[in-house]
Amino acid sequence: MKTIKFISALTLILGLAACENYDLPNPPGQSYPQPDGYLENSDIELGVVDAPINLIELNAANENVKVATIETLNNFPEGYDLTINMEVGNNIEFSKKTTIATTITDNAIYVNPDMLNGAIQEVITKKPGTYNLPARFIAYATRGTTNLRLGGINAYYGDEILNVRTLDADKVIEDSYYLVPCTAAGTPEFAKAVKMNNTAGDNVSGYDNPEFALQIEVPETEDYYFVIAPASAVEAKDANEVYGVNMSTDGTSGKLSTSYPALNMPLKGSVLATINMEQDSFTLTYAFNVLYPVSGSAAATSVMPLYTENFINFYGVTAINQRWQLYTQADKKGIKFSVNSEVEPIVSEDGFEQEGEIMVTTGSASITAPVKGNTLYYIDLNLVKYTYTMKALTTLGVVGNANGWNEVDNVKLTASKDLKTWTATDVEIDGDFKINANEAWEYDFGGVPVVTTTGELVYTLQFKGSNMNAPKGKYDVKIDFSTANYTLTLIKK
Repeated sequence: MKTIKFISALTLILGLAACENYDLPNPPGQSYPQPDGYLENSDIELGVVDAPINLIELNAANENVKVATIETLNNFPEGYDLTINMEVGNNIEFSKKTTIATTITDNAIYVNPDMLNGAIQEVITKKPGTYNLPARFIAYATRGTTNLRLGGINAYYGDEILNVRTLDADKVIEDSYYLVPCTAAGTPEFAKAVKMNNTAGDNVSGYDNPEFALQIEVPETEDYYFVIAPASAVEAKDANEVYGVNMSTDGTSGKLSTSYPALNMPLKGSVLATINMEQDSFTLTYAFNVLYPVSGSAAATSVMPLYTENFINFYGVTAINQRWQLYTQADKKGIKFSVNSEVEPIVSEDGFEQEGEIMVTTGSASITAPVKGNTLYYIDLNLVKYTYTMKALTTLGVVGNANGWNEVDNVKLTASKDLKTWTATDVEIDGDFKINANEAWEYDFGGVPVVTTTGELVYTLQFKGSNMNAPKGKYDVKIDFSTANYTLTLIKK
């Protein structure tokens, strides 16, 4: 082996040819197999690119993106070619990352603009803009199907932050949309506009999640005309940039377009309106305040509901005995949801967590929980996306300053038969404490204090909430999951 100084006449090309055509407009980064071996005494010195990168200009000029330069290559084996992959991340820790193939021409390393744009969409956001992109490189000696990683198993080169202006999107999607009531003639009343909720949560870009929903109360005896408007149209009071709806024959779905008229709401009462601005779609369902996971022959009065603040995301603690269905009424007379049989649920390695999809059903199919027997779960369900996650809480324990925050050696609570209340006696508490489940920190509860006149210390219990605090001493502890505001009560001994 030897040290090689690169000269301009030397061109090593492996990976993508310059400016290939792709089926996808913004293809994502690629995944790569593990190398066949390592050359720990071989490495490469790379020079970084400091100039801003404009993918719009490069794409228009049909040029690839220069992302680094090769300064030296040390102890590179004869008879091999050099391959370099670029790894990009969402932050300097590369907590979320993807890999892009490169080409090497005249000591410079290039990537395709579409590939780089797709990688940014994958690890940061799909929203067009200028972003600082952490990048690093992995080098290989390649011969045929053999790949040997230079420098060892964890060797990276040329760490840098690229300043990249991404490609423009094919379609403009704003971050906020509004439902705007109209007159019968279709004139928008912008002063009455109500902001819709992004179904993925607050502060999410419309490009990353183009779905929005809103619960509204539609008068039983009056017409209710409305349009959908982006935030820019509401601010400008521009009636030409609002979306009307062309409803399908089912009366619950339709298409959005600026050429369609205002829609007279076909449903009455509490209604959930959902839009998808990427698909220009519109759907209507009835809105529900709670949902009831029903297991076996459980009586309606014993079912522990899931609650909502936005009629989209439902969550809560509930007891399930292996198989369950979801109802809009505890007595099973409402709409019923069960497993989407076309989507296999995903169960975590520890067997405590499961995610899957549901669907409206009239049949007898049930959702199978991951843990056998009557078990307490924390469920998080999205009624617009029809997705759920459920986390088994097989044990609950007090953990905090008093036990050195040892999640395993905690004070276990004893469950009631219906799993609604959990208690422990003579528990040492010294300042900050929480409740954790399964002797781990993946599932825990914190809370906020409630003002009482009884002398008891009471906290509203919240999943993944803040630390609770109590004066040093011994307490009897009681957790109550039977009401919408879960509570934890401490009684001083």
